[in-house]
Amino acid sequence: MASASTYIIGCKLPNGLTIGPEGQQVKLAGTNDSLLINGFGITRDVPTDAWDNFTKLFAGQPLLTNGIVFAVTDEKSAKDASKERASQKTGLERLDPNKQSTKPD
Repeated sequence: MASASTYIIGCKLPNGLTIGPEGQQVKLAGTNDSLLINGFGITRDVPTDAWDNFTKLFAGQPLLTNGIVFAVTDEKSAKDASKERASQKTGLERLDPNKQSTKPD
């Protein structure tokens, strides 16, 4: 369980994301992780200063405003937030080959 000085981060990017200043970087799990909750990779015990600096630097960016990456303080909130955002598209999803209009050579 995360304490008040840490966050639980949900990330829907395929390869995750690395945040934080040089030397204190935190690798966030993405959808390529083996443990997903509603399509989000979950990273526990992320220091608040790393997350707060990241949100200051990238405020207004679609990955934050669209909920592709989010932070909460407890497990129940992580499950609820990921369920709310489960249908959110990142633009990096795999294409369905059956729906493509290209033909082989």
